[in-house]
Amino acid sequence: MPSLPSRVVDVRPYEDGDARAIAALSTTVQWPSLTDPGVVAQVCTAPGASAYVAEVDGAVVGWAQALGDGVLQAHLSFLAVHPDHRRRGIARLLLVAVFQATGAKRLDLVADPDAADFYETFGHRRLAGFRVYPGG
Repeated sequence: MPSLPSRVVDVRPYEDGDARAIAALSTTVQWPSLTDPGVVAQVCTAPGASAYVAEVDGAVVGWAQALGDGVLQAHLSFLAVHPDHRRRGIARLLLVAVFQATGAKRLDLVADPDAADFYETFGHRRLAGFRVYPGG
């Protein structure tokens, strides 16, 4: 019986050409603030930002971005995996890559309640958090 071809996941740093694919992924996961490739490029290349993508067969299927001070503190701003590629370890690979790239000792994040089980698999301490909007 022939074996199925392996679907290798390649996790690598963000490159300029990735913005359109990340914007498309953001549309798929319903993140309307990141559907413009120009905004995505700014987010991924902002001072203190570390951004990584995950590819399968040359297509971007996930991405993550964190902001850090390079010493102690980082914040995971974005982590998304295409629904067709979830539950395969891609989110874990992206989180580890972006965390290591920040050079920080700890990583804070705000997560949807549906993602809590995933984040609880990492060493963590649960804290209260807020997302504050100016003028709101």
